[in-house]
Amino acid sequence: MAVRDLFPLAPDWTHLSSFLFVSHPKPVADAIDHFRKKLDSDPMWIEIAAFTDAEGRPFTAVKRALAEYVGGSPADIAFTSNTTTALAMAYHGLRIRRDQEIVTTEHDHYSHHESIRYAAARSGCAVRYIALFDTPAAARADQIVDRVARAITPATRAVGVTWVQSSTGIKLPIAGMAEVVARANRGRAPADRCLLIVDGVHGFANQDVDVARLGADFFASGTHKWLFAPRGTGFLWGRTDAWPELRPTIPSFDPDGIDTTFGAWEERKELPPTQAAFVSPGGFMAYEHLLAIPAAVELHRTIGRDRIAARIAELNAAFREGAARIPGLTLHTPRDPALSAGISCFEVRGVTPDQVVARLAEKKIRTTTSPYKVSYARVSAGIMNKPEEIELVLREIRALI
Repeated sequence: MAVRDLFPLAPDWTHLSSFLFVSHPKPVADAIDHFRKKLDSDPMWIEIAAFTDAEGRPFTAVKRALAEYVGGSPADIAFTSNTTTALAMAYHGLRIRRDQEIVTTEHDHYSHHESIRYAAARSGCAVRYIALFDTPAAARADQIVDRVARAITPATRAVGVTWVQSSTGIKLPIAGMAEVVARANRGRAPADRCLLIVDGVHGFANQDVDVARLGADFFASGTHKWLFAPRGTGFLWGRTDAWPELRPTIPSFDPDGIDTTFGAWEERKELPPTQAAFVSPGGFMAYEHLLAIPAAVELHRTIGRDRIAARIAELNAAFREGAARIPGLTLHTPRDPALSAGISCFEVRGVTPDQVVARLAEKKIRTTTSPYKVSYARVSAGIMNKPEEIELVLREIRALI
């Protein structure tokens, strides 16, 4: 079966916006259906599956699959329903004082900025916004890293950034940023340590990288975009030594921590130093979706993470190269593969971003606009796309000018 045939996407449309929300590929849809049938036939199955060995510990299988993909430990993964929730768990749980600050960028998403702002309103800490570049297309890795280094002060408790910006398409040099944060932390006490918190959703599963080795302290991501995992799933990964710097925000039902969290509740005792399992938001959820995540990881393993990353890079680079040659089009995403990934942001002279998207939709080409104060049109190719679809969208964009 061809990769494209795994996805039940409307065949009469060219889908260049699949980074936004997943169309469940067949192996994932089959896994969801498998667990849904179990739950529909016996809703108590979920309690047996969560807290006994009778059903093979499917929650453990989810953490193992994600840990294998990120290159980390299952014990360092908290379940969430999306990137927004993961970011909220990180910032609202952060142990931060009124005399400390959070540094973030002017380029980050609503979910990231507001998670920080709401958390700061509760703690009384300061928030600073910095520009990592002046012009996105001309951004340089050394410039970005230098601006982060200059922004960190002794009061900086966290630096919040986005690995691949949906505002510009820029892929940030996270490893370089992690190095400057590590240097700033030399000699600091744990309560003063600066933590690097990364919104990683648009790099996760389209880059052939073990994100646990990027150098971030916390990495937040939905799995229902580039990984093709079920809708409404995500995670927060953290370094083992970083989890104690968070407090749980929502009572957890995570099977890996339930004995400890319930025990603390029953005995009215303080929890021990925070573990990832304490941070997974509790409450019942669409378990058939959560438990089907391993099917998405297995699909990536079968195809090959390196092949997926290479294909996404090839298709999106082809779009950027073609777009850069169109008179009247301004490409805002760098063409340098070290600073770009699977999203390309652009403007067409005399046509608003909304008009670009609407007019391409008239040709049955699905694209998006970036939801920011300064908005651009966006094209994003995934493994379900073909080179001829890139040629088609470039041809139709030329026709707009």
